[in-house]
Amino acid sequence: MSQLLSLSRAARLAGVSRRVLQKKIHDGDLTTFEGMIAVEDLLRLYPTTELSHDTEFERLERIKATAYSRRVREHLMPSAEVLSARLNELGQELAYAKTQVAHSHDLLQQVLDRLAAGEDRQSLEEWLKSILAEPIQAEPTQQVLAQNTVLRVMEAHIKIRPTGHEFWLAGNQTLLEAGLRSGLSLNYGCANGNCGLCKARVAHGEVKKIRNHDYVFSEAEKAMNYVLLCSNTAVTDVELEALEAHGGDDIPHQIVTARVKRIDAPGADILLLHLQTPRTQRLRFLAGQRVTLSLASGERAEHPIASCPCDDRNLLFQIQQRPGDAFATQLASQIKKGDAVTLEGPCGDFLLNEDAKRAQIFLAFDTGFAPINSLVEHAMSLESAPSLSLYWWAKTRDGLYAHNLCRAWADALENFSYRPLIDMNPVPALLEDHPDLQDCELYLAGPEAMVQQARQQLLAAGLPETQLKIDAGAI
Repeated sequence: MSQLLSLSRAARLAGVSRRVLQKKIHDGDLTTFEGMIAVEDLLRLYPTTELSHDTEFERLERIKATAYSRRVREHLMPSAEVLSARLNELGQELAYAKTQVAHSHDLLQQVLDRLAAGEDRQSLEEWLKSILAEPIQAEPTQQVLAQNTVLRVMEAHIKIRPTGHEFWLAGNQTLLEAGLRSGLSLNYGCANGNCGLCKARVAHGEVKKIRNHDYVFSEAEKAMNYVLLCSNTAVTDVELEALEAHGGDDIPHQIVTARVKRIDAPGADILLLHLQTPRTQRLRFLAGQRVTLSLASGERAEHPIASCPCDDRNLLFQIQQRPGDAFATQLASQIKKGDAVTLEGPCGDFLLNEDAKRAQIFLAFDTGFAPINSLVEHAMSLESAPSLSLYWWAKTRDGLYAHNLCRAWADALENFSYRPLIDMNPVPALLEDHPDLQDCELYLAGPEAMVQQARQQLLAAGLPETQLKIDAGAI
């Protein structure tokens, strides 16, 4: 009987994304059995499947035995490097042992068949000696299954009901931290064990509390196996019944006081404002949304958040300095590290269509790149789109203030492409790469006049209006 792996496990073992395997299934190159993949089929497509030391085992460097006392951590637990090597060796031993068991079972069946056929003792002994003299090599299927066992030690697989969203939890992360870093919009509030908004029911698997919390569950909730995502980690693979945000209306209005980490000036008229929120009062938002920033001196301005919701404490704003802009002027001349900035919001519906399986195209004009930056990073964390394409228009090369970041994305991701466009109509370039817009989701942000012109051209080229989202006037 074939050994089966879940789609997520198979992707992890083969070193590819779920999206890649889903495409193989769609194209008929890979067969599934009730959503599971046979080890033999995985090896047929990826014969060199193995657990990568560089990508998987390096996660062990972050593992800390937070459930143990300091004495246990310091005196009984080996270093991450030693633990990594031991796990690898145990995986190889397990693969060999499984092969031996299978080999012994087959050998016993052959002996029984030969006895039933009336083979004499001497002939049987000679045959057995020749078989036993041959070295046993671990079979590829057993190697993959052993690697899967090691992977289960290193990382837990988490599935959310009813959406079916999945993510991985490694090291000493909480369920909430791992979910957010994987791009999921899980419901939460303080992230500190006080409000109870991240309450979820454990439907399958085992979790362990690693952080104390003040929120008190009712007896009924305890009986139904409810836990706080911000205070628990996964011991085994887990299925959770948890709330997720599906739109801007699901995100509460918040007022948060953050502190300036630093202010960079990558261009002549661009400021990169890095803010950090308190651990006990993070800003919950969706990629592409905006907030109102207020300085102690009274200046206020609304700006899109340029960073990913997967890191809700560290926020980035890309702010253009324009004549007469009192907020930007004050920011550039008076604000320093540690100063307070009040955030109010979020607002806006320039959001990623997370459930779409179409190619995702992002077109930014000037500092319209700020909300696009957030959407792109969020799309990367989800790994659900077949491809991501970024087009960034600027009047001059200096206007591409995050050019190196975009190039790094293109170098690192096989399904990501980036085209900088200097003072030219970007729509023909986009259509050159994507002549059929019917199977695309397109996100467009920048000054209103530019956005509206591009919008008309794209709709005329056949892009369905339901597959176009715009953020006109982004600054």
